[in-house]
Amino acid sequence: MSPSTLPAGRRITSFDLGVRVILFGLFIAALTRQIGTAAPQGLLYPLMIYGLPAAAYLLASVPNVAGIIRRQAEAQPLGTALLALVPLVPVMAYARSALNFDLAGLLFSGVLIFLPVACAILNVPQLRRSDISLGLITVALPLLLPYAPDAGVGAPSESPTAFGVAVRIVAFLLPIALLVFTTREQKQHLNFLFVCAVLSAWYAVQFDALPNVPLAVETGISYFELAVIPLFLYMLAAAGRFDRLGLSFQPTPRGVSVVTANIALLVAVAVPLGLVTRSLVPAFHGPPPLEAAAQALSIFLLVALPQEILFRGTLLTYLQDVLGLSNVAAVVASAIIFGMAHLSAPADIGWPFILAALAGVFYARTFLATRNVASAGVVHAFANWVRWLLFGG
Repeated sequence: MSPSTLPAGRRITSFDLGVRVILFGLFIAALTRQIGTAAPQGLLYPLMIYGLPAAAYLLASVPNVAGIIRRQAEAQPLGTALLALVPLVPVMAYARSALNFDLAGLLFSGVLIFLPVACAILNVPQLRRSDISLGLITVALPLLLPYAPDAGVGAPSESPTAFGVAVRIVAFLLPIALLVFTTREQKQHLNFLFVCAVLSAWYAVQFDALPNVPLAVETGISYFELAVIPLFLYMLAAAGRFDRLGLSFQPTPRGVSVVTANIALLVAVAVPLGLVTRSLVPAFHGPPPLEAAAQALSIFLLVALPQEILFRGTLLTYLQDVLGLSNVAAVVASAIIFGMAHLSAPADIGWPFILAALAGVFYARTFLATRNVASAGVVHAFANWVRWLLFGG
């Protein structure tokens, strides 16, 4: 099957399209409610700058659109890479005057966006010498940029800590480990630039390398935290890897059964373990129903689904398709990396890491059973929502 060929049964349906329209409407409604009683003229900027990437997010998740992007990348690679810079336009036009935004950060963020997309388009399966230097530079940039003086991005307010430096070193060693520990045969189809593109996009968010441009003072959502999601989908489409996500919002009897079973198993295992180890502390705060529903929607669209697209739809399928790992080995490897992604302090090395990795196993089981990244996103979102609702986290 050629990279741009869409698998049968994964094309957009009217139900799937309708769900996307509803999700977009709920998305905007949730933001409006978060902003509260601001004057109508005060809503225009955040709704516009929020609505554009939100619409792009749901549009980029359509298989037919992904096929068009892939064909465009094959025909006009430079133009396709430059098109990824479109999310910078709203910031250029409005954020400087509205938020006193540093244009230096905009320049660096353009590089952080362009390089991964270019790597995804330039990617070829066989490892080439030229790929190594370009890939490692692309990975290193988001790790180092937050510490660069006058970069205008979300630079740490404190000096680098030993733990922070260690985490960045481990993150940089991931693609190097791929070079060192793969066989000669695996290097013939390693897709190294694609891996580096994925890691760079992930690290840009994980290590706060993108500028902090709040959508509204009343919300804690940054523009680039949202915009990077459709950019990641765009990158997957340009690389011809979108079809591996199986992204569909249309439920099936088997999908509902698998999701329900994995939610029940995850709760039965993780909650008692978390309570015994004191990683989970009961803290129910009784939110109003609308707030609880808005939080569930935000968790699904802004946290759970993007992370499942990265760790299960992209990473796990790469481990299987390219490195040839078995289901069990791929699940364990992706769960460990998922747990590592949740290390934000030395105290997280222990039960918090174990619980995150354990949850990753159940998310992976859901994805492998349904081959639909949205199903894994539902399990993930439910787990995060229950933690927020019952344990204050």
